[in-house]
Amino acid sequence: MAVASLVPVAGLGTHIASFAVEVKDALAEAAAQAPDRAGADFLAYGARIRSAPSTDATVRGIGSPGDTATVHLQVVGESIRCADGTTDSHWFDLTNRRSQVSGFVSGCLLQRSAP
Repeated sequence: MAVASLVPVAGLGTHIASFAVEVKDALAEAAAQAPDRAGADFLAYGARIRSAPSTDATVRGIGSPGDTATVHLQVVGESIRCADGTTDSHWFDLTNRRSQVSGFVSGCLLQRSAP
């Protein structure tokens, strides 16, 4: 006795193509959030390293020019008015290499460098 297939053959190519697009999009998103291990230095003395990407978040420590930092992730958080008058909503999850304090610092207060 023949048993009917549970997976319809018609349209299988469409399902595979759709799956491939979903995988590609998931990989692109993961790459965007993956650690880039880039370095950075603080642009201001006493730059606050916070527990979340907001000026309302608890201060965990500070960074100053020359401390340098390892950047783990870039996220969107509270918009901050920078010293040059621009507005920046990018925050960086980082670790101060001198003090080993980790947390978030506004993009206004960092100079990124190559990995």
